[in-house]
Amino acid sequence: MSQDNPDIRQQVDENRGFQKKLELLVPGLRGYRTLEDLRVADNLLRNQVADKLDQSKGNLEALRKQMATAGDYTNLTSVGSLISQVQQIGGEVRHAAQGYSGWVATISINQDKLNKLYEYDYGFVNSAFQLQSLTTSPSLVYDTTAPNSIQTSLSLVGSAITDFKQKWVIRMETIENISVQPSSEVKA
Repeated sequence: MSQDNPDIRQQVDENRGFQKKLELLVPGLRGYRTLEDLRVADNLLRNQVADKLDQSKGNLEALRKQMATAGDYTNLTSVGSLISQVQQIGGEVRHAAQGYSGWVATISINQDKLNKLYEYDYGFVNSAFQLQSLTTSPSLVYDTTAPNSIQTSLSLVGSAITDFKQKWVIRMETIENISVQPSSEVKA
């Protein structure tokens, strides 16, 4: 990751307290601690993406207010639908279930696969940034003298929402396929 966008996993590692560092030294707890830190990093990442979606939703709500103030009721349905879609997917992202390894788990989670998933998330995060960009000026500007001119921009926002949803579904399918793997022995 770039200097402006540091790897969240590294930040979680750097913020470990004494107890967490001690857990890394104890053989039975090392795997648990490492996986727990990956879950924390995933939670931070999802919350940051959900924040971007909330900002996009706020931008669309401001647009809807401009339209209503201008008396343009023909485009309100389109904007309302986009707002609803962003709100729904934002909630899914923020409140998605996390895996759990536990002390004596019957389900093992492979750290290498979780790291690969995290690296895969670049596309997922990038699509959230793109959506936010499409809902801010100059990409999304409402012209009261030409209300129908907004339709092209709204179509682009709709496509970006669809792209984000697809990346989210792929991410969730990937998690479900790698995070729950029955194990014959407990791995730490």
